[in-house]
Amino acid sequence: MDRLPETELYTEILGQQVRTMIIPVGGGRNLAVLVEAAVRSAILQKRGINTIQEFFNRQRELMEKED
Repeated sequence: MDRLPETELYTEILGQQVRTMIIPVGGGRNLAVLVEAAVRSAILQKRGINTIQEFFNRQRELMEKED
């Protein structure tokens, strides 16, 4: 299971495709914060902002600066 999936997952409910998010949670984690972050990410994606790709780009830029 990917922590940051690059493709969206969908589940069919009553004939309608509903976006599905799988949130891996370890013991002792704050579920409210994790769900809030997932919802915020989903809202930004609906607005056309790909948060996962932006995260990957920032990570790559930082790794290139360190070299």
